[in-house]
Amino acid sequence: MIRVLTVAPERSTEIEAVAQRVLMAYLGDFLALGNLMSGSPILRVLGFDENEWWKGLDEFLSVRETQVREAPVVELYIDEVEGFEDGQFGWVTLFSRLVAPDAETRLRHTAVLRMEAGAWKVIHWHNSSPVANQQVYGVDLTKTLHDLVASILDEGGQFPGDSTTEGTMTLVFSDIVDSTRLAESAGDSRWAEIVRAHESAIRATTSSRGGTVVKFLGDGSMLAFESARAALRTAIQIQTDADDAPFAVRIGVHSGEVMRTADDIFGLTVNKAARVAAAAGGGEILISSTTKDLIGRMEGVDMGEARMVTLKGISGTHQIVPVEWT
Repeated sequence: MIRVLTVAPERSTEIEAVAQRVLMAYLGDFLALGNLMSGSPILRVLGFDENEWWKGLDEFLSVRETQVREAPVVELYIDEVEGFEDGQFGWVTLFSRLVAPDAETRLRHTAVLRMEAGAWKVIHWHNSSPVANQQVYGVDLTKTLHDLVASILDEGGQFPGDSTTEGTMTLVFSDIVDSTRLAESAGDSRWAEIVRAHESAIRATTSSRGGTVVKFLGDGSMLAFESARAALRTAIQIQTDADDAPFAVRIGVHSGEVMRTADDIFGLTVNKAARVAAAAGGGEILISSTTKDLIGRMEGVDMGEARMVTLKGISGTHQIVPVEWT
């Protein structure tokens, strides 16, 4: 197995401080904005309106100065900021509230920074205001991994009647990490295209290995297999496909007895598989000890060091194993 060692990005309080100064200066401190943003022509600033896409510092500042004169007096409060750096580049996400005399609006901001002459400079800044999925898609979508797991747990407690069958299956749960913020950065239309392509790849991979796509829930999926090895091969392929995607995926795999209908699967195995996925990080595949025993040795696959964890809503401690692959 070939292992590539990389330096993980680090949390950066310096970038967080720069981004907060930029956001506060946005209300009218144009000297500060000029100092904090890159003077390079690659600078891009995206505002709330669909026509607010400014290229270069001069264009941005000239329009922004006019906007400040036109806009009512408001106050800005920063609720959360999270920044990271990796070599000469950094990125940050902020959540804020814009308080006007008769309204309060929640805002989100993302930025990319580059080290220029020993100082962090913004080369991309994006403002947005959250919009409900109902408004964009016409339906409400699962928004977080917590929602995904909760929906599965709710459904898992509702056992249908005589139309069910029993059997052993291996379930795969996948979920796009931090999809809400990624959707904000990409834009709703582009993000919908990205998710559709991801789902199409999952369908093809699952079908080619004899599995079934039970359902898609928001940015996650629930897959079922007769073979534990086929399930793991599918999970690995999903992660491999995600190497070229603008997102990271977490995956959990668990095997056990399930109750099946024509179009759904129920039972404790479903609940546990969802919780194993919730314990995974971006780019990671976690499998239960049951699935590990069923798989045994598998070419191109190594089992990492097992760890004992508690799974929300399921009593006791449980052994889960990270999977490594070539």
